[in-house]
Amino acid sequence: MGKTVAVSFEGGNVKVVHASLKGKRVTIERSETIPESEFDNYLRREKATEFIVTSEFKESYHDVITTPVVKNQFLKKIIESEIRKVIIQKEFSFIYASIGEKVIENKRVLEVFYYAVPKDLIRNTIERFYNNGKIVRAVYPSVFSAASLFDSQISGEAQMGVFSSGKSRIVFFTKRGVVYFLRNYESYETELSDFDIQNINMTISYCFQNIRINPSAVFLMGAFSESSRNNAMSTAPLACLSIPEYIHCTRETFNEFIIPVASYFTHKSSNIMTQEFREIYLLKNYMTYASRVFIMLVLLCIGAISFELKNAAEKKDRIKLAKKSRVDTEKVLSELSAREEKIGQYMPLVEFLNKPEPDFQKLLIPLGETDFGNLTLNMVNASVKGDNTLSISLNGVVHADTYSAMQDSLDHMINELRKMKNMEITNKSVELKDKTFILEMNFKTAE
Repeated sequence: MGKTVAVSFEGGNVKVVHASLKGKRVTIERSETIPESEFDNYLRREKATEFIVTSEFKESYHDVITTPVVKNQFLKKIIESEIRKVIIQKEFSFIYASIGEKVIENKRVLEVFYYAVPKDLIRNTIERFYNNGKIVRAVYPSVFSAASLFDSQISGEAQMGVFSSGKSRIVFFTKRGVVYFLRNYESYETELSDFDIQNINMTISYCFQNIRINPSAVFLMGAFSESSRNNAMSTAPLACLSIPEYIHCTRETFNEFIIPVASYFTHKSSNIMTQEFREIYLLKNYMTYASRVFIMLVLLCIGAISFELKNAAEKKDRIKLAKKSRVDTEKVLSELSAREEKIGQYMPLVEFLNKPEPDFQKLLIPLGETDFGNLTLNMVNASVKGDNTLSISLNGVVHADTYSAMQDSLDHMINELRKMKNMEITNKSVELKDKTFILEMNFKTAE
């Protein structure tokens, strides 16, 4: 049974849930609400190392666009191009979901919902964990976590959900299980009020007039499920979201911590974490598995050596007996020499296994904090070159229009890398045609 910690940034607080996972079943073991100003102290105290993070990003861009019907490998580039037409941010991370195909002017097109966030906001969120020695498995926008609870218990083409974070409200539509529209607004009260009902009705009316969808029901989520005030009438039936049978906790815990609980069921495609942090997480997992394999090999080798040493001890005892009886002494000595020679074949491996391995963490932490400017890393290769030395190759793209600007960007990155202790640049190259670069360097993880 796996244990995982999920956190949700909601206003000035951080809601934390510790849960055990077995298949799709989740059992909530502990939950707590921490002021955001004290969250760094919590991370330093917490023993768990991996976290699922959910956040309602204050600066985000989302819309429904239409694209040609193309293969998945081309769709992401088309969506990114469309997003750049409407936002001014140069560096952003985005997720998207296909809603379905439709016909416009006798042409088949694909409707896609996208959600984009500036990379700085995501990086600032994740770095709080990395600065305290923690790893982030995924970062989900809160609306996608909330919508994940609709898949298993709500049928129908269009549904509407409403949840709150203090006085902040998020209203969203799903169509065929995909977020289709969302709206944020501020209320005057923390509980559900007539003002909220009016905003819900206005949102329903807007969606019907502009995107031609009308929800069959409006589901009140989280703290709204406990609201008793319902003086105004909604144009669609109101319902409280029930606890799925695979979530084991009290109703009070489910309502108060619905967003971090829902993040356990959020689809991986809703992870908006930037590529560089995904690569660090993958490398960390790779090193973990490699270490386990290494330890297993060491144990096997130790077992083999112990077996051979035991055999050698037995041979020595036989030699003593042979000396006493003066029978076949030379033959026994010859056999012992052969055994010792066989043991000697394992000694180079033992000496290799006892060599200290470079500490990859001393590379990854400063590398993740390096300012790369107009450069984007596509690949980071690291291999052991010698004792406490890593051979590193960085491949990426320079976002510049001229060779001079490309060279300046590369020089900037080299200067930043040289600030790292024990870092030596050995080779650099820039390809003007496709604006790519390669940096090769050596990094000593210990003096």
